[in-house]
Amino acid sequence: VRNYNLRAKLGDVLYDVYLPTNDDNRSPVPESVSCDPMAGGQSYLLSDKSAQESLAPSLLLLYGEVEHTGFYDKMSHRANIAALLKYLWESSEHRPAFRRITQNKESFIKFANGIMNETNSLIASVMEKLPEIRQVQIQMADSQQWAALSEEQRETISSRHEDNEAEVKRALPLCNKTLQMLGFLNTDKDIRNLFLLDEMCPRLVNMLLHVLTKLVGSRGLELKVDNPESYNFKPKEMLRDLCAIFASFASAHEFQVECAKSGYYNSELVSKSVKTCRRLNLLTGKSMDLFASLPLRVEEAAATVAIDDALTKDAPDEFLDPLMFTFMHDPVILPTSDTIIDRSTITQHLLNDAHDPFNRKELTVDMIKPATELKERMTKWLNEKRAAAA
Repeated sequence: VRNYNLRAKLGDVLYDVYLPTNDDNRSPVPESVSCDPMAGGQSYLLSDKSAQESLAPSLLLLYGEVEHTGFYDKMSHRANIAALLKYLWESSEHRPAFRRITQNKESFIKFANGIMNETNSLIASVMEKLPEIRQVQIQMADSQQWAALSEEQRETISSRHEDNEAEVKRALPLCNKTLQMLGFLNTDKDIRNLFLLDEMCPRLVNMLLHVLTKLVGSRGLELKVDNPESYNFKPKEMLRDLCAIFASFASAHEFQVECAKSGYYNSELVSKSVKTCRRLNLLTGKSMDLFASLPLRVEEAAATVAIDDALTKDAPDEFLDPLMFTFMHDPVILPTSDTIIDRSTITQHLLNDAHDPFNRKELTVDMIKPATELKERMTKWLNEKRAAAA
């Protein structure tokens, strides 16, 4: 099936018909339809051999592909896929298939990119709307101030308020499921290593720190709306899931370095989050210890980053990435424009746009060639700089 919308609908059918009903407001499907009588009434999602072999990888790929189905449609599709993946992850029958996912690096990166695009978009929307909702709630609660407005003003404010509420109620369930999915997937070492790739780790770090800033930062009070449960806004649970992800990556050197490089990183904010987790008992045991160790680890990584930056600050222009203006680590040639660029930069670009950024010709990752001669000259130059500094 080549059509993205049709493939997305197949995912919806799996969710509506075969996922066991809990309290997610779905109409219950008779067990005679969703369960396998030959397997003691077990769900077909667990008992079917073909599902055990290929369903989890297919859903991960589909999560990335529904990016092309339209803004509101993809939110609904991805919420369903996230629920299915969580159900499969919790079953021993599907764990081997999840482990095989790491063997298809390109497909997994598409999926991971979809997660990060989604989370950034959802958080930006929700964190913009919640303060507006709070402001109107305060305004409406002051009967004298509300009555002083004209009928037209009240109608305009009420209409926008209803739109904001609808947007938040639509976005937050998927936002919560996406953070949870990032959490349970990254308990697997092989999957976690894929998120640490050069093309993924900077985006992961920036996304996590962006969400943390919104939840715990100085403007966090603006998110305190009345009756938050009605919007599916559960800040404590969101903070718990977010900090658990930080904990799972805290010991990885690549993650520490990207935190040190990120403009979103604020040591006071992370330390405040650690204290909040301890006070509310959101994390415990090893997970809490790992998260608590992050500020010091990042501080040490920042010292290394500063040394590297000092070494490369006067690097020749040909050694710099033409888009990011940073020292390249893995220069590659784009055959469509003969431009040399860092592999991580062009890989990130192609995840969302399959065109050469310099002339808009079609370009895929497999067309990229290593700039071997330039890499050799860069390595020689850097070694000479290090020797001189020593």
